[in-house]
Amino acid sequence: MKSHSRYDLTLDHVFPKSRGGPKTWENIVSCCHDCNENKGARTPQEAKMKLIKEPKRPKATFMDFYRLNHVPNEWSPYLYLYQERK
Repeated sequence: MKSHSRYDLTLDHVFPKSRGGPKTWENIVSCCHDCNENKGARTPQEAKMKLIKEPKRPKATFMDFYRLNHVPNEWSPYLYLYQERK
């Protein structure tokens, strides 16, 4: 497993969005651009790829994020997902 900077990562739907996969915490993982492109519109199993960890909803609440003095811009997709599910 190769380590990547946060700037080298993308968001990927485990069950592809093009096939009805939801935009939920449990269906989105981060991965490098190459892996995202290689996986395409397939599930990890179909692409013969293994998830490092099963995706899950974070334990932090929105207020935990709000209390931070500086919320990085790159967190915005994650905060949007959290607010969408409330």
